[in-house]
Amino acid sequence: MIIASPFGPASDVPDPRARQNGWLANRAGVSETLIGLDYEMNMIPRLAAAFENVSETEWRITLRDDVLFHDGTPMTADAVRDSLSKLSEEGHPGHNPRLASLLGISEIEVVDDLTLIFRTETPNSAFLWSLTEPSAAVLREGTEAMPIIGTGPFVFDMAETDKTYQVTGFADYWGGAPKLDRLVIDAIVDPSVAALALQAGDVDLVTNYPEPDFAALKEEGGAQLFSTATGRLFFIQARVNDGPLANDTLREAVSLALDRDTIVAAALVGVGGQVAHGIFPDTMASWANTDLSLAYDPTAAMAMLDEAGIVDTDGNGIRELDGEDIVLQMRSYEGRPALRPTLEISQAMLTQIGLGVEIAMGEWGANNDALQAGEIDMHLQAWGTAPQGDPDYFPSTLVATGGSYNVGGYSNPALDALLEEGRSLFETEARQPIYAEVQAILNDDLPLIPLFHKTQVSVGNGRVEGYRIHPAETYLATPDLTVVE
Repeated sequence: MIIASPFGPASDVPDPRARQNGWLANRAGVSETLIGLDYEMNMIPRLAAAFENVSETEWRITLRDDVLFHDGTPMTADAVRDSLSKLSEEGHPGHNPRLASLLGISEIEVVDDLTLIFRTETPNSAFLWSLTEPSAAVLREGTEAMPIIGTGPFVFDMAETDKTYQVTGFADYWGGAPKLDRLVIDAIVDPSVAALALQAGDVDLVTNYPEPDFAALKEEGGAQLFSTATGRLFFIQARVNDGPLANDTLREAVSLALDRDTIVAAALVGVGGQVAHGIFPDTMASWANTDLSLAYDPTAAMAMLDEAGIVDTDGNGIRELDGEDIVLQMRSYEGRPALRPTLEISQAMLTQIGLGVEIAMGEWGANNDALQAGEIDMHLQAWGTAPQGDPDYFPSTLVATGGSYNVGGYSNPALDALLEEGRSLFETEARQPIYAEVQAILNDDLPLIPLFHKTQVSVGNGRVEGYRIHPAETYLATPDLTVVE
């Protein structure tokens, strides 16, 4: 089976624990985590047979007793400890400071071959949820012959940076031998090229299909279409510690100038998406603050700028701040079809309130670096807001002081205190008002300007069986996945 995906491997041997490599390895069925998420985003045992909270800082995990690594050796508690300890080991290919920080592990105690006690540095109610992240993969140390040794239904075969990721079926998989002998995930960044590859019979499935083409196929009928609402948020991350968008009034005006209904209609072509009222979608019922809204009111935006003295003094159509024309540098990246039209539409809308905006497409990591360095002012991106099923991940990563992807420089001690409190509480009912307030603060301060939450769409060649889009977007290659003749 050949699948076209918008993103490829980051290297020829992408350790699933490092950066976002685990997303691809997890989707390809190579690596697995101790705990998983079902299609309702509930935690379920995976490589763990059971898990429990022993105290505020202790977690007992009991392993399955029938799991083999791809080299034929059994999975043991020692192997699990060794694998997860690499997340915080600088210089190791599996080093992942972002996930290590979210987990906050102080010690992993091996009780016996199938039992571990995890101890955290502080109370961390998101701990088990963080273990569902694909980067929390359980692996054996690789060899030259087998560089990535996981436990999943497929064995890593080879990868080529930014191009392809290839795997073969693992007959001794604990969940039963997969139906596919071989699976290839090819990176095709241009969605229109991916659609043509499907039409030509070169691929069997295209994930993240271009929305205009999906809408046409839906209207025509007869195509093999897949569609599922996800928590993926399209948003603008602003540089707020200096530059023009350090001005609170200007950020609020930018948000007011963006007609989210029009953006959704134009960028998603009616395929599926929900205007964002905050960072979490309304479908995330346990955590979304449904009292929030993000208004569209360009008249109010212009009046606000006028009152703040952010006006056009020389008649060139561009407002000025501190005596200089406001020309915002805004970037996005390829890989998700809706990003480019959203970038272009946003530029046009901001121009209508007298702001200069220069747009460009770049590479995601390079855009983040440019935002952090002050070379650009805004980065339009798309993130899964709760791929672990817990509300802490997204704000702690993007807006907490010192967060691993807080490249916009936002810092709010009140927000930091709320996030710390949220991690220290263990009952959903007690945590809900904390994260509701977090969302309200972010809507007020707008270090992130939410636009819409997206429905993922994929198209098969009519012969794909066993495929279902997961709302976390981190699962794909199950043992039942196959292509029928």
